Amino acid sequence: MFARACVVALGFVFTLCAAVWPQPAEIRTGSRVLWLDQAVDVALRCGSDGKLQEDAYTIHHGNNLRRLFGDIYHYAQGAADTFQSIFKDRDRDGHINFSESSIVKEAVTSTIKEIHGSKFVPWKLHKRNADFEPDSSAPQHYLSTLQIHQSKCPGSQALQPASFFAGDESHEVIIESNGTAVIKSNSSIGTIRGLQTLRQLFFAHSTSSQAYTPFVPLRIADHPKWPYRGLSIDIARNAFEPRDLLRTIDAMALAKMSRLHIHATDSQSWPIEIPSFPELARKGAYRPELVWSVASLRDIQMYGASRGVSVFVEIDIPGHTASIAHAFPNLIAAFNEKDWSTFAAEPLSGQLKLNDSNVDSFITILLHDLLPRTSPYTSLYHVGGDEVNLAAYLLDETVKSDSPEVLKPLLQNFIDHVVTTSISLGLQPIIWEELLLDWDLTMPTPDPSNPITQTLVQVWRDSARIEEVLQRGHRAIFGDHHYWYLDCGYGGFLDPYPGGKSPSGVPYNSSGGRPSKLHEPFLDYCAPYHNWRQMFTYNPLANISSDLHDGIEGGEVLMWSEQTDSQDLDSKLWPRVAAAAEVLWAGVREAWMLEDATKRLGEWRERVVVDLGIRASPVTMTWCLMEGGCNL
Repeated sequence: MFARACVVALGFVFTLCAAVWPQPAEIRTGSRVLWLDQAVDVALRCGSDGKLQEDAYTIHHGNNLRRLFGDIYHYAQGAADTFQSIFKDRDRDGHINFSESSIVKEAVTSTIKEIHGSKFVPWKLHKRNADFEPDSSAPQHYLSTLQIHQSKCPGSQALQPASFFAGDESHEVIIESNGTAVIKSNSSIGTIRGLQTLRQLFFAHSTSSQAYTPFVPLRIADHPKWPYRGLSIDIARNAFEPRDLLRTIDAMALAKMSRLHIHATDSQSWPIEIPSFPELARKGAYRPELVWSVASLRDIQMYGASRGVSVFVEIDIPGHTASIAHAFPNLIAAFNEKDWSTFAAEPLSGQLKLNDSNVDSFITILLHDLLPRTSPYTSLYHVGGDEVNLAAYLLDETVKSDSPEVLKPLLQNFIDHVVTTSISLGLQPIIWEELLLDWDLTMPTPDPSNPITQTLVQVWRDSARIEEVLQRGHRAIFGDHHYWYLDCGYGGFLDPYPGGKSPSGVPYNSSGGRPSKLHEPFLDYCAPYHNWRQMFTYNPLANISSDLHDGIEGGEVLMWSEQTDSQDLDSKLWPRVAAAAEVLWAGVREAWMLEDATKRLGEWRERVVVDLGIRASPVTMTWCLMEGGCNL
């Protein structure tokens, strides 16, 4: 019998109980307390038509049982000088048993251990000095059994990323008064989402080492609005460590995000190792110790997949490629021109030549090196294609023209090669909108019946552009820079000329003397700062015909890193990314939902700060959380 109820249906919240983030489609809770047993019996059942398979085991709190994948590198150890491999249990050939079955078992084990290990006491969510905790000395009732009911059995063969991440994410979480928790799902990824919900239902006790949930009996039924719920991080303009992304993946998983897009290279640096071209990173990274090894990229991808996050790479081409010139100068046109603003979007200038067979060979070798290494853990590859500069090709001896009529067929051939190669290696391409909307290129689709061959188009400008992509028959990923760019509002990173006038050679081949374009207050191009409430109320469907909505794959928030690095990444991402995550999971949000969202997001923020070591910015004042809100 439910003592109280939370019902969420059709986007309307009637009563708030458990503060789950993102908001579930349906939630009903009671008021009985269950403590998590020190030994939880787990049964994983799968199948249909009464033919159930079972794998039962017990998870003990505080023992030395090794996780299926070995000890996880603890990213909070700031003194660590080098990145340590996360997954250590390998066979003689170095291979890991990385399958849906092993991922589900690891997810169950880690969830129980993380709940037991939580230090999150939710004092900020109650009145000052309130006695909100259950009496730890009173007779206790325990949650001692967890049953996983999955209609499709998780496979024991090597992970198939396309089917794994495309699985049905809907799930039910049920906690009965008799001490049994049940997670029902139709796929392994649905089970993982249910476990991420389960984790948010428990708290640490301030005077006991035990964890408890005060919401029993409980039932949550949930499913996402869009499958693509993404975050992009640029690791090329400023330096990041692999452990920064491990920490980020943990927070993404708790917010039920599903895609981590690594913008891995740009004009300023090339920080990832490519064994076929070792000099790319050796000469193109800022320093040797800032190179991300093959092993570190693999481990990040595996860690993401184990938490339901598809981690994929973007090598942005043909623009944004000046860093290649440090190793291969003959492949790049207009490299490091003094008048960079004529030849690039930001310093330094230089992009791949468009009519050079050596570039074609380079791209072929690069993709055949990188993509087979990433494809065991993701089904996506981002081709790039934004901000291709026409003027740079005046300085490309293979082209010598900035005419779109001359450049378009060359760019079409270039993109055909990259997209076709990506598809042939089993990865679905993603491109920036410019290639389709500004250049009017076509995307090769070798097999229209296979989703892998259908290029996704990422739109960053506005809703009108989303609709245009959809009208052309492509699936779209939204992320309007007016709302979901995380680097906005911090001011520009460029300085005016010291004397107020440009030097000789700026503009190109001139005597200089152009007035500086930068003036007080030195705002950036996408100011103002996009606060979490603005991100939460962004409507990606505004002005898009409803008959086109089915073509939207989802959306992405983006962190460009001109003024961000390891030291401030957390506070710039969180809780704003979580606000976007609820839009992507639960659908369009409204301003009237903000009071409830503040309470739930405030709790989520406290949890990731305490338990994940995420240095997230506050959602609101502590007083407002304690008093139930601050309104005007």
